[in-house]
Amino acid sequence: MATAPVDKATKKHVSADVRRELLVAAALRVMKRDGIAAATTRAICAEAGMPHGAFHYCFRGKHELYAALLSTDINIGLDAAWPAITPEAEPVENIRTLLRAYWAVVETDPEAQLVLSELVNLALRDPELSELPAWEHRAYLDKTVSYLERFADEARLEPTVDTRLLAEMINSMVSGVISSWASHRDNALALETLDTFAALLATLTRPRR
Repeated sequence: MATAPVDKATKKHVSADVRRELLVAAALRVMKRDGIAAATTRAICAEAGMPHGAFHYCFRGKHELYAALLSTDINIGLDAAWPAITPEAEPVENIRTLLRAYWAVVETDPEAQLVLSELVNLALRDPELSELPAWEHRAYLDKTVSYLERFADEARLEPTVDTRLLAEMINSMVSGVISSWASHRDNALALETLDTFAALLATLTRPRR
């Protein structure tokens, strides 16, 4: 009998940050299930179990929601799935291990990858969202550079080309593999492509002096 009042009180004290996270998660579920066009503010709030006004309390508009969605994807990556890298292994083996670990993350929720790619394409055509693709690109690039620096430390390697250029190459390649895989859904082909790319990347490294 006392449960309902406690629950209501709890809901009243949910912070804006928590509400934002719940709305972002709800938006992604709606987009994955029904498409981006179906993700109205009303549909998102209904999915999150919140009143419609909660959206405008947490976001100034869809621009901020889309940025939050893209930021969530950027911040997932390999942060919680970093593989074992050892300087005793050949460079190509370590690079292959890293790329395959990232691919395993992609495979855990492929529909989310499709939604986020669609968001970027949508933003490219919407003047109000036009700065989002460039922002996302910079953020992904910074994240990849941080991964490369960590990898280089653990594998005792250094790139023979500029690190940001190498990060750009990796992002372009991985993005292309994800796009192709979305069409053919051939996991073996995607992994073979990544393994071949690992061999090419290994030629752009040398043992750390």
